[in-house]
Amino acid sequence: MTVTAERPQVQVQGGALIYDAPQLIGNKPVNNAFDALKELPGITTRGEEIQLMGARNLHIVINGQLTTMSLEQLTELLKTIPASRVRKMEVMYTAPAKYNVKGALINVVLDQPAGDGETLQGEIGTEYRQYHNPMGEARVNLVYANSRLHIDFLANGSKKKTYDGENTFARHTLQDEIVDIDMVDRSRGRNTKGNMRVGMEYTLGNEDKLSASYYIDGVKQRKTRSSESDYSFRKEDRNMFAVSETSKRIKSTLQNVKVQYDTHTHLSLGVDFTAYKNPDDMNFLNREDGILTTDLLNNTKQDIQKWMFFANHAATLAETWEISYGVNAGFIRSDTQVDYFYHQDNRYVFDSGESSFNKQKEYGGNLFGQISRSFGRFSADVALKVEYFRSDYNSNGKELVLWDDWALFPTASLSYLFTPSHVLQLNVSSDKNYPSYWAVNSQTSYISAYSVIVGNPELKPSHEYEAQLMYILKQKYIFMAFWQYEPNYFAQLPYQSSEQLQTAFRFENFDYQMSLGLGVIVPFKIGKIVDSRLSVMGLRQQEKMIISMICLLTGMHIIRSLRLRIRLIYRIQNRI
Repeated sequence: MTVTAERPQVQVQGGALIYDAPQLIGNKPVNNAFDALKELPGITTRGEEIQLMGARNLHIVINGQLTTMSLEQLTELLKTIPASRVRKMEVMYTAPAKYNVKGALINVVLDQPAGDGETLQGEIGTEYRQYHNPMGEARVNLVYANSRLHIDFLANGSKKKTYDGENTFARHTLQDEIVDIDMVDRSRGRNTKGNMRVGMEYTLGNEDKLSASYYIDGVKQRKTRSSESDYSFRKEDRNMFAVSETSKRIKSTLQNVKVQYDTHTHLSLGVDFTAYKNPDDMNFLNREDGILTTDLLNNTKQDIQKWMFFANHAATLAETWEISYGVNAGFIRSDTQVDYFYHQDNRYVFDSGESSFNKQKEYGGNLFGQISRSFGRFSADVALKVEYFRSDYNSNGKELVLWDDWALFPTASLSYLFTPSHVLQLNVSSDKNYPSYWAVNSQTSYISAYSVIVGNPELKPSHEYEAQLMYILKQKYIFMAFWQYEPNYFAQLPYQSSEQLQTAFRFENFDYQMSLGLGVIVPFKIGKIVDSRLSVMGLRQQEKMIISMICLLTGMHIIRSLRLRIRLIYRIQNRI
């Protein structure tokens, strides 16, 4: 007699949804940890961007360790890790306070070779992908381990060509003239990337652990963009044809060093440092009816240094209460040189009026406490974080304090286990979202002769509040309702100038953005051939904004939208 059974898709432990990576991946064409991450139920991707259904912000950590690296930088690191090393993935809609992030969190747990003897294993792989243009990639992974020492080495290199573009039609009112503008933009590029990581973990005799890692990432990019614009002046009954060309060269490097010490008494101490350099050279040419009107060089140099120190401790009281508390402190310094050169008299002349040298310093720190307790079938994780953040900005010698704030961030994750096949979970969290450096920088960047991007130094940070109510049926099906509310939400908006033929894209604050949604995740199989998952999400989103700007727009702007997103993942597998 043969008994056939299906293993649970997901297990609930406190506020975390635990997925077994080997079972989730199965025989699917998954090459690295980033591809494995995309197999998680509720994950949607658009290019390199990852989103989790019902969550506004998503963070990723590896082996539960804090880092100053951004989501994009961690994505590049995950691409160098073979999928075979991923043991499990933990999805938390409310991140525990010790991770020093707010919102949703995915912890990618890597497998460590076990045993008392020595182990040496590795993988070498290559990959070829054909989109509009080809892409090639090669990687290597080596792991050495014995009873006390674990060393891993990762390296990855890729090279690809890119192609994209868009067609745009605009109707521009210029004083008492209406101008119809028809634009065709095309962009081509060449990207070369390479990264490497070396990590070490040593277990002392008292079971304390000392770990350290070094990561380096380099990108070399060349990109050209051409834009053809046809201007039709209705009142004057005439046409003008403009052609613009933009060429960019980017060379960026990132280095990250991390040292962490974990004691057998559940005390963690660590320091994390990231250095990022990004020189960017751009040449912009514009011709109107065959006559050269603009020949501009825009050179940018950015140097960023990020430090983070942390100390966390966890303890168990009366064998039922789990308490964790700690402190995190960080410092960021960004130096940016922006230079403009205009072609005059057969040479490029420096424009001191538009050029700038900007310095930004950010100081942040927080104290947190979290309590976890199980009461029979009911479990709760409740945390409170007190955070201080300050940002000083210096532009050409002019001092400005962008933000100087104290904030409280309460979070909670509550679960009730009716039976192992019926679980109800409620997550509540809060956050504060600060604009990026380039959003508040007053620099003007040219997209084409008609479109530019400008910064907004008066941009305010937004607050974020969200909640998710989930019902997990048979450790397999997930039903979700979620709510998100963000006062001072900011987004990039286009403005048509009333004084010249130009559209400026600039980040602006809304009064708020609010979303209500429902989601369903249903995995299913048909025999041994079809392994599929259906994800459906309905979203009602409302945004409100009051704008009062000269020559731009005056009045109240309310946006309401209803979105329905259906994702069907269909795979055919031939298992022998």
